[in-house]
Amino acid sequence: MLPLRRLWAPKRPEPSYPRLPAVSESGETTVRGLYAVGEIAGTPLIKYGLNEGHDLACRLGVELKAEGPCPGGAFDFVIIGAGAAGLAAASAAQELGLKAVVVEANHLAETVYTMTKGKVIFAEPEGVEKKGRIWFEECTKEELLERWGKQVVELGLDVRTFEKVEDVRREGEMLAVESTKETYKARRVILAAGKAGNPRKAGVPGEVEHAARIDHRLIDPDLHRGQDVFIYGGGDVALEAALALCDANRVTLVTIDPEFIYPKKRNVEAVQAKVAEGKIQLHFSSTLVAIGERDVTFSTGTHDGETQTIPNDHVFEMIGAELPLGFFKKVGIKLDNSWNAKRWIGLAAAFVLVYSLYALKSYGKGLSAFPFQQLVAPETYDATLRSIFKVCFAPFGWIFTDAAYADIVGDRGYQQGYLYSLLYTIVMIVFGWEAMVRWRGIARDKRYQTYRYASLIGFQVLFFLIVNIIGVQALSTQYAWRAWGLYQPFPLFFNVFFWWSDGDPVNVKWFFIVAGLLGTFAFIPWMARYHGKRFCTWICGCGGLAETLGDRWRHLAPKGERSRLWDFQGFVVLAASVIVALVVIGIYETSGSNGWWRSYNYLVDFWLVAVIPITLYPFFGGKVWCRYWCPLAAFNQVLSAWFGKLKISSNEHCISCTQCSKYCQVGVDVMAFAKNQESFDNRNSSCIHCGICIDVCPMNVLSFETDGAKPTSG
Repeated sequence: MLPLRRLWAPKRPEPSYPRLPAVSESGETTVRGLYAVGEIAGTPLIKYGLNEGHDLACRLGVELKAEGPCPGGAFDFVIIGAGAAGLAAASAAQELGLKAVVVEANHLAETVYTMTKGKVIFAEPEGVEKKGRIWFEECTKEELLERWGKQVVELGLDVRTFEKVEDVRREGEMLAVESTKETYKARRVILAAGKAGNPRKAGVPGEVEHAARIDHRLIDPDLHRGQDVFIYGGGDVALEAALALCDANRVTLVTIDPEFIYPKKRNVEAVQAKVAEGKIQLHFSSTLVAIGERDVTFSTGTHDGETQTIPNDHVFEMIGAELPLGFFKKVGIKLDNSWNAKRWIGLAAAFVLVYSLYALKSYGKGLSAFPFQQLVAPETYDATLRSIFKVCFAPFGWIFTDAAYADIVGDRGYQQGYLYSLLYTIVMIVFGWEAMVRWRGIARDKRYQTYRYASLIGFQVLFFLIVNIIGVQALSTQYAWRAWGLYQPFPLFFNVFFWWSDGDPVNVKWFFIVAGLLGTFAFIPWMARYHGKRFCTWICGCGGLAETLGDRWRHLAPKGERSRLWDFQGFVVLAASVIVALVVIGIYETSGSNGWWRSYNYLVDFWLVAVIPITLYPFFGGKVWCRYWCPLAAFNQVLSAWFGKLKISSNEHCISCTQCSKYCQVGVDVMAFAKNQESFDNRNSSCIHCGICIDVCPMNVLSFETDGAKPTSG
């Protein structure tokens, strides 16, 4: 496929980005009263599932007790799924004196049940305390199932296995949960199902007719000795099954992938060693075609390529598991980041709001003020602006002389800039504090996020004061605004180099020009050398708004290979910024009164910096500008890739939980590096070193590392 076509090619499933139900901060799905928890909500590890199920039931229990007693014949909770989260929720509900029933389509703890015989389950993370009464310590699969089975009986939990839920619908203030055996009424429903009971199937001839000799998980390798075994899949489950079976069987491993993409490095290396010994027959870029009575047929190269038919006793289809999308659709559960009429209306409303803010801020500056410049008379605009300004400037007005204050009140541009930067600063303080509290609550080492948010907020407040108060005192409103260029150097901010005239004070002119040159060609390269792209997440105001206001939507950032292909746009804008700067300085003698600068200013500074990305915060995360269009981020990327020393390293403990990739605002497939114990930096990613992937990792896999220094956590 041509690279250009890949920009629009359909997205393929990637293990780092599972499709999950859309849930609120309380865990509620798009169906009122129905909550998702555990694996189906993206929660990794048994201990986390136990804690999340316990906490959810306790939180909802408070609500239910406040509502009064449960109507006769109904339940307080119907819990769908008897895994870790479901059992913990049922136990917590019982402790609160609430009536709960657990309905499970398969075995008790189906995900554990389908694990390989003798598998050791680690009680990780070690530093997290388990909540509730459900037992859990490091043990084998068999011991865990035995313990949980006994505990269900001892605690008297109402757990009903092999009963599949087929529908959930609202009937007044109650939810009706319809299973294959009966219909339950409940005030709250907790969906705690895993994906083990919904394996993906190949959909080939013979799959139904010969289902008795097809499995999707390897439970006991001893049941398969001396057999011709066919394994279809290229992930960790498939490779681990091949390794468990290859010494006592004739194993053929077939995957549609051209190479191993998804499994962990240790599994890949172990399989390659067995292939070299002749114990595994491995076929890449191959597809299962048909399953016969005593054989199996697969194609090589493509689905329509040359076929091979080989003897077969047992087939393992290990091509992943799926969410019960049909059930979700029937019930009305929407998937995360899915688009519907409500979301499109929200996007339109956000656009109108953000556009209006920036158009009003640009009043008097031409096209970017449309249509307000045509609809509002200058006298009306100035009078309204001045009234708002006087109120918001009151804390600082006493500092200035009457004459200076009169000049300020008569300067529309200064008032626009002051009010905008004041609003910007307040938003960063409020939402920055909220974000810092959020990540401090998760991080093992709380210092990194504390310092990072303190730095972002501190720089914004400092330059708000420097530009709007200190600079005005020292330089007047005519020159103070240029101090923004010290905070956001070229190629992000041009005007330390633009709009100079012969009448300007020489010392002021050369102070800003030299400071601008040092910022761009000394400070930024130094940052790139030792700190990668931390400028974007520790200092920059544009990145600061994304990391504060935009933080709550960071998980919505575009993900996957296709989204990463679009990262090239920043380098296009970088090239354009350099060309425009050279033309304006060299040909127009720093005057921006020309088509080159007006076009760049309107397209980039108005649309790409402000209106579009801030509109998209609630829909595509906060880093749309920083990731795709910011020329300073692109310049930083070039420098850091060239001679940067900072990287994020990985150890061998990755469990492929997807949390690191989920919360990356610039779409780095962190899990792909982590599971292969690979480091990543700006040579192989667009990482901005915010450290969130380090903090959300439950296994402490990731750490910062500077070449020649010891690795550190976030």
